[in-house]
Amino acid sequence: MEFGELPPQMMDAFMRILNNHLEVAQVNLENEKVLFPILAFINRDFNAGQVVPLQPPMNSQINSEASLDVAVQILANSYFERALFSCSTKIKSGASDIIEAIKTVIFDASGMAVTFFTPYRFKGLFTKKITYSKNIFDGVTRNFFRRG
Repeated sequence: MEFGELPPQMMDAFMRILNNHLEVAQVNLENEKVLFPILAFINRDFNAGQVVPLQPPMNSQINSEASLDVAVQILANSYFERALFSCSTKIKSGASDIIEAIKTVIFDASGMAVTFFTPYRFKGLFTKKITYSKNIFDGVTRNFFRRG
């Protein structure tokens, strides 16, 4: 299923959640240089209500798939309308370039989940600022509780 096939209200909500999250993540990336895996429960006004860290900051190796599995287990035992999983990862760009990106999965209580990758890089000589590239849509999962 493509993102454009979702109901317009759901697409709009997912994009607002993603954009709000990227604004907050920018500050974290500039301070910490990495976004450790988190699960955030999103309330009606698209602000994060409860945020659950999924990995202690002392462990610098991020396993995004293992962290996502933990997030889905937490969601299976929680009430939520929408939730967001996010962390730093690396993706392949072009033939062989590996770039930094934020992996963001936005969940809806209906069982739908949408995955985005947002490439980023640090700019500036002394003060490192984050610049994002265009979001990359990675797919829609119809029932995320049945992940392989």
